[in-house]
Amino acid sequence: MSRNARAIARICALTAGVWAVLVLGVCAVLVAAIPGPAGPILALVAVLLGAIPPTVCLRLRPPLADTTPLAEDANRELVAVIRQVSAALGVREPVAVELSPDCDAWLEPRARGPVLVIGAPFLWWLRVSELRGLLAPVIAGIEAADDPLVRRARRLVRHLDQAERKGRGPWPARLVARLATACRTRAELMERAIGAEAAERARVVEPTGRVYAHEQAGLVAVGWDRLLNRLALPAWRRGYAPETLNSALAAALTELAGRDRVGLGLTDRLTERPSCDLLDDPGSVDRAASALALRVYLGDRHSRPLSWPRYVETVAEPAIRAEAADTPEHPLVAKACVLLDYTPGSIGGTGSNGGSGAGAGSSEVRNGTGDLAVGLRACVQCGLVDLGHARWEIDWLDGVILRDRAGLTVPVDELVHALLDNSDLAPLREWLSYANGLSRS
Repeated sequence: MSRNARAIARICALTAGVWAVLVLGVCAVLVAAIPGPAGPILALVAVLLGAIPPTVCLRLRPPLADTTPLAEDANRELVAVIRQVSAALGVREPVAVELSPDCDAWLEPRARGPVLVIGAPFLWWLRVSELRGLLAPVIAGIEAADDPLVRRARRLVRHLDQAERKGRGPWPARLVARLATACRTRAELMERAIGAEAAERARVVEPTGRVYAHEQAGLVAVGWDRLLNRLALPAWRRGYAPETLNSALAAALTELAGRDRVGLGLTDRLTERPSCDLLDDPGSVDRAASALALRVYLGDRHSRPLSWPRYVETVAEPAIRAEAADTPEHPLVAKACVLLDYTPGSIGGTGSNGGSGAGAGSSEVRNGTGDLAVGLRACVQCGLVDLGHARWEIDWLDGVILRDRAGLTVPVDELVHALLDNSDLAPLREWLSYANGLSRS
């Protein structure tokens, strides 16, 4: 660890030394070659110009991770857990605790010391013992973070990464890239050594919980990705920000535990205390973390807060009806719409079992430019809803789905695939017959 940290410092010092020698050599040539006072003046200019590249590099400020702070006095139980883990490891506590929307945990370097950053999704799914096990090797890294050599090496690498990323420094881009690569290679070796040492040290804290935590971390990441792509992203694009993404994640993974092979064995975990119980006000923390997720993944943009009960009517149904209205004119679309007594672009349909909302039957099948499969799926969904055979519902894993009168999921994808792959209307007819039977009963 120390050897690689020193190597990084030596590489940077050697580069700076070579640069200084080159600048001084240019100055000597100018003084010797140009008579009179012009030589020393030009040499001084060369010194000033030569000082620009290292000065610019050192003045670069790598961006801090996007996080939301946790007030220590308002989350005493979580702080107490972190304090207990730090004491068990024999290291000092982090100077603060912050949350990130990423499924990760790390120490963020700050001027006053390392800050512990915890991925908010972990708090809503990991149990308390698992959180302790997950954070133990991270907190164990505080000792390395306090080492002056490691701290300096990390700072140099961050500055070089930023200089390479910006690509507009006075130094040649190729020189910066080579220097950054050389330092980054040694930094990776240094971090591996630090990680291995921290993991070994952390073995005394919640060894069983740490095993379970690593098993669950991948599941959390998959569930979080599905939630963001299937529910959060459509809302963000329409200018709405779902307020409690982490609670929805917990619901999604709980649902997974009850219906999927991946979830086998997860049910027993749900009897243990979740880590979000360590927060004094989980709801407000969830709202802050959800707002941060929008900023991190989609950038700063004005969005209206949205509660989950309003999601379908505000985001999902308008988007699906817009897709239906934009469906390309095609024989398959026409046949399905006739069978469903549905007109794309209408609200409420025209069938006797459907509603009579505004616009029902007011527009014809339009020659849209959308995707046929997407549009056909939307037409089938809207037609079934308008006939009264199905209702919209949020599924935390699959996004917005349809439920029939018996509470079962409508196999929309199967019905649409039969149409697209084989031009077969029989499955849709059979399902409508089944739905009519439910209506009569």
